[in-house]
Amino acid sequence: MSQTVPTVEPITIGELCEALRERLQFELVTDKSGFSRSIEMPLIQKPGLVLAGMFEFLQEDRIQILGRSEIKFLEQQPDGGETIVRRLCQADLPLLVITRGLEVPRVLADAARARGIPLLVTPVVTGETIEAVTQFLQASLAPRISVHGVMLEVFGIGVLIMGRSGIGKSECALELITRGHRFVADDAVEIREIESELVARSPEITLYHMEVRGLGIINVREMFGISAVRDTKVVELAVRLVPFSEKSNWDRLGTAAGTWHALGRDVTLLEIPVAAARNLGVLLEIAVEQHLLRESGSDACHEIQAAVARKIAHARRRVRDS
Repeated sequence: MSQTVPTVEPITIGELCEALRERLQFELVTDKSGFSRSIEMPLIQKPGLVLAGMFEFLQEDRIQILGRSEIKFLEQQPDGGETIVRRLCQADLPLLVITRGLEVPRVLADAARARGIPLLVTPVVTGETIEAVTQFLQASLAPRISVHGVMLEVFGIGVLIMGRSGIGKSECALELITRGHRFVADDAVEIREIESELVARSPEITLYHMEVRGLGIINVREMFGISAVRDTKVVELAVRLVPFSEKSNWDRLGTAAGTWHALGRDVTLLEIPVAAARNLGVLLEIAVEQHLLRESGSDACHEIQAAVARKIAHARRRVRDS
């Protein structure tokens, strides 16, 4: 199934501020002229050692977060920290953030304005600020691909449904939604690697929307309610819909599960044949339930194979002993 080449798209300071505005309650000390600066590194730096004069440790491409210890250190300098701050701001820093609602040293505000570096203050404590910024950066700057398919949550499992155009992916998804399962994305599914997991979501422009041939575009959230949608979901099972006529050696025992590879991760892949009178919604539910049973150690096929093996062994013993 077609995938785009993995990409990492930089974000701007303005996008970060907008995304974290409610959580961190940012107050802008400088102006918005630096909001177009881009961030490409999903890490931050607390510049304690840098302020102490060890400028070789400065990571210029990282957001600098200053807490109580950094601000107090600057205040205790003979010149109010002016020399240190000027040298710090000579670097092309993307953003300076002061936590705990601390008063901003004048020399720091002046140096940031002179260099066009955005300077923000948040009332939130340092640890929580670092966590919020880091989580946002890791999610926003994670490697991503776009996959043609439909993403759902079925029985709590994230299921990516793939298949060629017109095979019935959206119709299958629509039936599952009516059966109480949750919708994530249709057509273009954006998948990112976040903390060793493949996290799927919809592009912003198509969020909550689905195209159904003959009906056009529908808004799933408006039609079925907020409980029928999710913004993101980890991909835990991939299903490819294939025309029944494309192959003659379909797996009859359920032992031929494959693997879907994306962003260096592997996900269990099932192929389900599509033909008239086959209820894809029910088949998908059974596929997920079977996947859950196998994950818990129960496998009907292996149970039958073991029972047959025991019966054959018993018959051989009887022959040998007779």
